[in-house]
Amino acid sequence: MRSYQKQQFSRYSAPVVKPENRSSAKSFAYLTPWLFVFTLIWIAGYVTVFPDPIGLAASNWPLVIVGVFGAFIGNATAIGGGIVFIPVLMFAYQVDPVSALKLAFVTQAVGMTSGASGWLRRGEVPLPLLKWTVPALIIGTMMSTFLIHPQPMLVKGLFGPIAFITGLLTLITLDRKGGLIELPASASLPIILVSFIGGMITGWVAIGEGEIIAAFCMLAYGLNANRAIGLGVVLLSLNSLLLASIHAFYYGGVPWDMAAFTMLGVLWGGRLGPFLAQWISPRATKKGFAFIALLDGLMITLQASYVMFFR
Repeated sequence: MRSYQKQQFSRYSAPVVKPENRSSAKSFAYLTPWLFVFTLIWIAGYVTVFPDPIGLAASNWPLVIVGVFGAFIGNATAIGGGIVFIPVLMFAYQVDPVSALKLAFVTQAVGMTSGASGWLRRGEVPLPLLKWTVPALIIGTMMSTFLIHPQPMLVKGLFGPIAFITGLLTLITLDRKGGLIELPASASLPIILVSFIGGMITGWVAIGEGEIIAAFCMLAYGLNANRAIGLGVVLLSLNSLLLASIHAFYYGGVPWDMAAFTMLGVLWGGRLGPFLAQWISPRATKKGFAFIALLDGLMITLQASYVMFFR
């Protein structure tokens, strides 16, 4: 009888590792030939497409730093670089919310993909979960993009609360290391629903899919923190690629003169998250990023409330 119960448990439960173990992560180098190749391609495209590349660079070069910082946040915590891009563009560059959202999509498509490659090379992405999560996030993204198209007040009205919630989730999961390296079979339906909701939210505010799915896996099932973040980064990367394609080729309106600089920044910043995670504890970094998300959420919520009730 005990033997039968043991077989049933091993069939439906994920393997357990000690929380202090960082799973079977593979090390990888930050600098690769591809980074330099893509940088040369960027330079060639930049000087070809824009009529005044020097003048444009003189006014928009700080966006490269914004891109590096946003990509680092997105790939270290799975929140997404939109937590940085959208507030900076709205407050510092006076860009309307929908254009800022479009820029976040095309920028994250580069930065999160760069970071996702790092997490995949480290072997810290639970690949079997992709068959459940990817179709769900695609359906959710399509619904939020085509059925309820993003509008300025929708973006501003949702971004603040979602940013605040992701900040809280980051703080809640701060010390969660987790013991599982895979999820049990019973987690398939819940993770489909969470991924679907995350896809809808990301279609409206550019953030949500990565942190929500990572926090859910850690809090509900005790998935190893690095593997949960790795999964979140990969899903947000796929989500951003899909949304970037839709807004670039179907809807249009992407501010490419600014996106060019944030994309260069995320190209180099995208691998910083998984690269630095090889040696340093992400606790202090995640704590700082959580407070940034909380501050972003409060600022944009207050501004949206002011516009709604006093203008």
